[in-house]
Amino acid sequence: MRVEKLGTALVVILTLVVLGLLCAQSSLRFAVDDLHAQAAIARAEQPLPTRSPIGARLSAMLTSDLSPVNLAALDARALELDHRADRLLELTAVVALAGMLAALLTGRIASEVAHAASPSLANTSSNGTL
Repeated sequence: MRVEKLGTALVVILTLVVLGLLCAQSSLRFAVDDLHAQAAIARAEQPLPTRSPIGARLSAMLTSDLSPVNLAALDARALELDHRADRLLELTAVVALAGMLAALLTGRIASEVAHAASPSLANTSSNGTL
């Protein structure tokens, strides 16, 4: 029983870590999309891409050391952040796989769970005596 509780706690912790990593990866993607949009707007490409407010804030934080008119630096930073977002997604998959493995190794078999949950029935067989 102790192993099951430890396994459940581990799975919950790993699930929270996966959710945090997915949020971080999504944030990087928003920033990358905004950086690409900034560069496209500066080049006056048609059609003009739209920038999301969230992506604009995130990209501003991640490129505060760059000049907004330096398109080569913006593109380079966007590629670097895109690469990091990909690696973060791969790490997330590994953590999720570890969580599934922990659940598999520490969980009880379904038949044991069903047997423990069902009430025991009275013995109705008798040998004919009261």
